[in-house]
Amino acid sequence: MKKTTKTPADCEALLQGFGLALEDFPDARIQEYRRGEYLCRQGLPMRDLLFVVEGRVKVCAVTPEEKTLLFCYNGPGAMLGEVELMTGEAASSTLQAAGPVRCLAIPLDKYRQQLRGNPAFMERVALMLARIVARYSINDSFNILAPLETRLRAYIALNSPEGLFASRLTETAEYLGVSYRHLLRTMNELCAGGELEKTEGGYRISDPAAFARVLEDGAWSSQSEK
Repeated sequence: MKKTTKTPADCEALLQGFGLALEDFPDARIQEYRRGEYLCRQGLPMRDLLFVVEGRVKVCAVTPEEKTLLFCYNGPGAMLGEVELMTGEAASSTLQAAGPVRCLAIPLDKYRQQLRGNPAFMERVALMLARIVARYSINDSFNILAPLETRLRAYIALNSPEGLFASRLTETAEYLGVSYRHLLRTMNELCAGGELEKTEGGYRISDPAAFARVLEDGAWSSQSEK
């Protein structure tokens, strides 16, 4: 993770959308994450309230058996840490960069009371929490009821910069809650159907329309608060 005190104009506009002023948080900073890097882990303290400026963040749950289940993706304009802001407890989920991510970070402990005392901001937080409940209900149904082939298409579409899927298949199987063998068999079926092409660096999407249709249905849709 790379930290800097730089706070560009897009961050100021982002905070204004939440009823906040950048000048009220003099030690706010930009944090940059590489693909696969964790912004926070479930069960550990969340030090900062994060606002996604660029990139997408995976939101996952981790079971006591250390298995990981994908909830959704958060995109530019989303706020991360609103639950921890209200409860003061450890992170309720694991956040991982799906690619290069840039966030504006505001120290939670230092500004918790100031943030809670802002009516406009708290109204926005209440709306966000309501949307999270509704979104998770939809995503839970997708995780439970949608066939693996459909969930896999959605996962590939969301993790294929420039049309190339290069994620580790063992990790992908874990996120989708299936065995590696079942995942590999389904990947081969998508290749046989002409939707994917196996390459040296991973899998190339051959039929973008087939993957785009899944995302149009709202599967794991990115949360944005712009």
